[in-house]
Amino acid sequence: MKAIILAGEGEQDIEYFGQGKALINFKGKPLIEYTINALTQSEMIDYILVVGNKELLTPYIGNRVDEIINQEKNMLDNLIKGISYFDKNEKILISTCDIPLITSQAVQDFMIKSLNLNADLCYPIIERSICEGNYPDAKRTYASLKEGDFTGGNLIMVNPLKVKSVENHIRLLIKHRKNPLKMTRALGPKIVLQMLLKRLTIEKLEIYIKERFNIEGRALIIPYPEVGSDIDRIEDIEILEKYI
Repeated sequence: MKAIILAGEGEQDIEYFGQGKALINFKGKPLIEYTINALTQSEMIDYILVVGNKELLTPYIGNRVDEIINQEKNMLDNLIKGISYFDKNEKILISTCDIPLITSQAVQDFMIKSLNLNADLCYPIIERSICEGNYPDAKRTYASLKEGDFTGGNLIMVNPLKVKSVENHIRLLIKHRKNPLKMTRALGPKIVLQMLLKRLTIEKLEIYIKERFNIEGRALIIPYPEVGSDIDRIEDIEILEKYI
């Protein structure tokens, strides 16, 4: 399967970290290397495409990936550009570049389960107790569903044919990806009310997405908090480095 690593330099990252996240020094390695290692070692990825600053990234990872293409102005445009690089008839694994604790086992397990679901879009979610039990000092944002409190992961498997048709909705979801409540608002008030009352189930959410967007989306509960442990703040680097 093909994989895309989103490694663009966002304005907020440049302002906050002084550089894009991909090349942040994390335990002596560029942050993106941890994602590359996990994808490669999963033995399920046969091609890795990186979307980012090609000139800066090439000296560090040029010999570790199959292709690096220059970024666009935002994450969704980077995603669309990456997807357009491949044959639109095959599913693609998308990953961010800032998940240093990610393992090949987590990647492999998510991919196998996602393929078995045969959905247009599979998104991993992790239960709060698993995150806090493994990484108690890591800060995450959670959404309350009837089944429990969950945070989202940084992998996604997509059917490229469906991405373009729901591009505007995806833009909203990506914009609010760090805030589950705002992300849910992008889906509509009915869903928000059910979530606030803790009556929203994963199944109801999946049905709603299919009815509203004509896309088969599945939320996949996984036991790997590493998939949701990303770098948003300088403090996150200090916290997560303890677990390497």
